[in-house]
Amino acid sequence: MPRRQADTFGIYVHFPYCLSKCPYCDFASRAEAVIPQRRYTDAILRELRTQAPRFTRNANARAVSVYFGGGTPSLWDPPLFAEVLREVRALFPVAADAEITLEANPGTTDEGRFSAFRAAGANRISIGVQSFAPRQLVSLGRKHSGGDAVRAFQTARAAGFDNISLDLIHGAEEQSADGAARDARTAIELNPEHLSCYALTLTGLAEEVPMAKAFRRGELELPDDELQATMGEAVRDELTRAGYRRYEISNFAKPGREAVHNSLYWRGLPYAAVGCGACGFTLNESLRSGASADPQIREVGRRWQNDRSPERYMERVEATGLGESSAETLTAEEHLRERLFTGLRLADGFDLMELEHELGLPVRKRFASQIDRLCREGLAERDASWLRLTARGLDLHSEAALRFF
Repeated sequence: MPRRQADTFGIYVHFPYCLSKCPYCDFASRAEAVIPQRRYTDAILRELRTQAPRFTRNANARAVSVYFGGGTPSLWDPPLFAEVLREVRALFPVAADAEITLEANPGTTDEGRFSAFRAAGANRISIGVQSFAPRQLVSLGRKHSGGDAVRAFQTARAAGFDNISLDLIHGAEEQSADGAARDARTAIELNPEHLSCYALTLTGLAEEVPMAKAFRRGELELPDDELQATMGEAVRDELTRAGYRRYEISNFAKPGREAVHNSLYWRGLPYAAVGCGACGFTLNESLRSGASADPQIREVGRRWQNDRSPERYMERVEATGLGESSAETLTAEEHLRERLFTGLRLADGFDLMELEHELGLPVRKRFASQIDRLCREGLAERDASWLRLTARGLDLHSEAALRFF
């Protein structure tokens, strides 16, 4: 079995609480005036202990990433955050150079808190800026100002973080391509190591968010698909000129600063997941093991999701040690389709031969006509056994990926 599948995994810890709920957000999050810090932390600790055996059977396995997402994890009391991270290191074999990310929102931290998170072991901060423009921040329901975002970045730097990511969203109400480009330039001036730049999306969400309802009722006018695409191109041009590499559809980084944790998802690797609404994934120790050689029924992995309600999640963990509300097994065929879809999100693409070896499926032979057509149309290119989308293909990722389905 290839080393990358057997020995590499991530750990995701979800903190669902926020100061306010953004109208476009479908993550498992909750605005609370009083956060049950101790009870929620105890639930996280217990679930970590229950899940650890799933990921420690292989003596060579190493966690290369621990990601604290939300919600707003920067609202977690730093001593409790430190307690969770200590337990992670005690229970799991965490690589010495693992990426330890904490998501933060402008206005939810000061230098003292950032310094405490850094001292506890966080070595990467992801700040949810979304926009620096007052009008766009209002339309996105954000409570911070552009100045707050700049101060949050500067505070993180002062606290010792040398790996900072900023999130931007384009496509909000009354935004122009020039406005989206200005947001990108403002972010570039701060000189972060990483930028995630997403188009505002209101379809295919886990729940119908208030902004989607308002748009459906005609109370909200958003840029059409063509203008949104123009915004995305303007943002990419700014980042490319500044030396950021587009390594995934919506993610840009300086050399060597690509997000380790998200890359695990795109490469189909396993990850432990604890906390309200968290989703986890395990692979069988041998992808070729199973009762049947039929790829339609041969099980290669398992995915689960925890309860999205913080109260029900804590009750589940207190009763059983796990917060799972649903789970599914994945067959080789199902995993193949996911790997094709997510692998094509990466600018480097993926190795078709390696995928064949992992799943025992004739990927190149089966999809030869689709691959040839994508290459002829300039949407993809091959280099030996590697397949990747071109810049144009990345912009049309869904259309290109659906050719395989």
